[in-house]
Amino acid sequence: MVVQDASTDLFSEQSGIHGLGVFTRKPIPKGAFVIQCQGILRHKDEVVEGMRALQIGPETYLAEDPENPRLDDYINHSCDPNVGFVEGSPKLFAIRDIRPNEELFWDYRTSINEAGWQVQCTCGAANCRGKIQSYCDLPGDEQERLRGIVLEYLR
Repeated sequence: MVVQDASTDLFSEQSGIHGLGVFTRKPIPKGAFVIQCQGILRHKDEVVEGMRALQIGPETYLAEDPENPRLDDYINHSCDPNVGFVEGSPKLFAIRDIRPNEELFWDYRTSINEAGWQVQCTCGAANCRGKIQSYCDLPGDEQERLRGIVLEYLR
């Protein structure tokens, strides 16, 4: 399944990282708004293994609507992201210039804040850490480095 949004130059296709990914047809300059993350509000107890969900508060997630998947549901993680939550809201902005046909990536550590949570990372970036951890489990200097691209509830 390929998800597209006719109002943008973003589209999904197979990713070299994991499953479907989101790509751009046109260049996106640093600082530009890229995509609004949306979904169904869910309490953390309603989020189950395998559900695409973005933590937006201590106990609140935006979960994929299985009847209406959106492009933001398919943005993969990278330890070297090109988009981030610059305003602190669930809107992703380019944090560097993005080339045409480049896959979009955000750092999942900039939203998840469940103590002890971690998964193996296979992003393949030169600076890949080999695992994705919860923001609260990161050393203070790493939290500070990411502060400009994390969601508001983590700032």
